[in-house]
Amino acid sequence: MSTEDSADEENQPSPLPSLPQEIITECVARAPRSYYSILSLVSNHFRSLVTSPELYARRRSLPSRDDHCLYVAISENQTSSINWYTLSRKPNNKFWLVRIPSLPPMALHGSYVVVGRSILVMGGFFRWGLISPGVFRIDCWSHTVQPLFPMPKAVAGSVCELVDGKIYVIGGSDSGSSEMKSSSGLIMAFDLEAQTWEVWQRPDWEVRQRWFSSVNMSGKIHMRGNKNSYVFEPKEGTWEEDRVLDSKEWSNACVIDNVLYYYDARVNCIRTYDPKERVWGVVKGVELGMFEDGSWSYAVNYGGNLLVFLHKEVALTETTEIWCAEVVVERREEGEIWGRVAWCDLVLDGKFHIMKCLSVKV
Repeated sequence: MSTEDSADEENQPSPLPSLPQEIITECVARAPRSYYSILSLVSNHFRSLVTSPELYARRRSLPSRDDHCLYVAISENQTSSINWYTLSRKPNNKFWLVRIPSLPPMALHGSYVVVGRSILVMGGFFRWGLISPGVFRIDCWSHTVQPLFPMPKAVAGSVCELVDGKIYVIGGSDSGSSEMKSSSGLIMAFDLEAQTWEVWQRPDWEVRQRWFSSVNMSGKIHMRGNKNSYVFEPKEGTWEEDRVLDSKEWSNACVIDNVLYYYDARVNCIRTYDPKERVWGVVKGVELGMFEDGSWSYAVNYGGNLLVFLHKEVALTETTEIWCAEVVVERREEGEIWGRVAWCDLVLDGKFHIMKCLSVKV
């Protein structure tokens, strides 16, 4: 774009010059957040408005105006840094993943946790052999980044959960090895109120243990490692193996109403795990034909509904299609869980790989 073109864009008038700014703000405040990425393309005026404190304050004052926004950390080839995308709605009501240009590239294989309307990014690395202890806060309203206090030890590839006001960063690689396996049973806990770190180790962990996935169910952290699944109770400090949970190769799961959900790409179904009944099940009534031949999946709780992302390798190319489906789930009187597909779209294609999905209430 030339300098003249940039100047013209900067000087372009508001698309609604006859309306008072208060009316424009009121209209935008009542629109779903998923439309904001489209509105930001209209003009610089709207680009500033959709991240302004005034708009946020007005939305907060409206009854039932909180939206759940989906943030996706994506790497181009699983060895490059992370860029952030958000799930947005097109004018034709189709969904797509849109990159957030104001957020800088971030470390690969970091740990992520939602705290209020923010995302904390902890650890990771920008290249093999250089692991960072850095902690960054992403403001999901203004899409700005603030550096925070570092972790006591630099790690990458940890699992991370928020339980009772404490962030637990568990395991991870501290050696810079591309195998991403931990050489020590390290657990770090950050108290959000006291703003202090606590560090301890699990000497009983197997050497080179790696944790692939974790979820928080009823204050207990359920984790899947490279060999077994375990349940960690932070309050009591107890640690036990769950052989029923370990009977499925679950990963990249989420929790809705204290039930674990994940998509099993091998058999094209959504599996559930009830920790109270200690039993696995399958979501009934759901057909995801476009998900066949998928290679990798990610599930996330999206305001009480289930979002499932799937990677599909495009034949004879080096590109990937990322599909997404929103599934409305409900438990019926007989105890079975049924689902209904609300929509299913191709949301991104190219050389991309999802590293993390997070739903934030803003």
